[in-house]
Amino acid sequence: MRLASLIICLLALAGATCPARLLAAGNPERITYDAPSYAHYGAFRSGTSQPGKAVATLWLPDKPAPDISTGDKLPAVVIGHSIGGWKDSSEGRYVQPLLAAGFAVIGLDHFSGRGITRAADVPGAISPMTPVSDALLALKLVASHPRIDPRRIGVMGLSMGGVTAELTAYELVRRRVLGDSDLKFAAHLPFYAPCGNVFINNNGPTLTGAPMLKLYAGRDETTPRDKCDRIEALLAASQPGLDRRAIWYPDAYHAWEVPTAPRFYPQHVNARKCPITDFGSSLRLIDANGGERPYDLAEIQACIRDSTGYSMGASPAAAADAMKQMLAFFARTLGK
Repeated sequence: MRLASLIICLLALAGATCPARLLAAGNPERITYDAPSYAHYGAFRSGTSQPGKAVATLWLPDKPAPDISTGDKLPAVVIGHSIGGWKDSSEGRYVQPLLAAGFAVIGLDHFSGRGITRAADVPGAISPMTPVSDALLALKLVASHPRIDPRRIGVMGLSMGGVTAELTAYELVRRRVLGDSDLKFAAHLPFYAPCGNVFINNNGPTLTGAPMLKLYAGRDETTPRDKCDRIEALLAASQPGLDRRAIWYPDAYHAWEVPTAPRFYPQHVNARKCPITDFGSSLRLIDANGGERPYDLAEIQACIRDSTGYSMGASPAAAADAMKQMLAFFARTLGK
């Protein structure tokens, strides 16, 4: 067994299963590791979980780009998938461009190890905090790889994966999963992540401080702009001077990589009519206009019932620009 495979097996504290193939360029490797499952946000907040498994697929570039690599250490990007599961036509379309730019790529699979076959129209099938935890544990796993620079690992994701890319930037979330470790993602890029929840930390930094670029679709029912803007205002007030930027594609729909014409899916779970929930130091609800009140589970359940459904469909211009923005963002944040 080559050194890369051996180190992954020996040092992966998340319980990785030793791979059957070598971790070599052009030879993607699937790694199964222990990862807890959380029933809902509250369970994550309280530390209540069930045992689970997650899968990470690792690709190494054939030739590291000389303007990005440092010695033999590679920057890397973790990709989280949507609530529809990993699809080569969606999440997978970003793998080869990243490899060509000199990045290692880690594709996450939150479903197969847990026996999940469908989730978009099944309330409670998976809590977004489970993929968030999976991603942070994958960071810990991949950081031990001898070819990857642990200081230059970024995260991106689509929809639910966008939530993963966004929430892993919260310090309370990072510490819940990684404890006292100083390991963190070096850059975050959410694609059309539903605007919903924050983890404000009244006792210290709210965010890790890593740069974030958020890509939004103007016709996406999961991202009401007033909610998204309110979240940014909350974070700016909590921690000024952050490197955060948002790009809105006004005519684009959720899941703009989908090749089919836009259509509305009434059965899909959504929460667009719900207030923002702060699961941080002070559990509370926050309206888009800034009003605050105590957390009320019954209110959240009711607004989710009233919010069901959202549109998805092809937006070629947005998809093309998002690819360019992604490569430029990671070159800037991870390529030094």
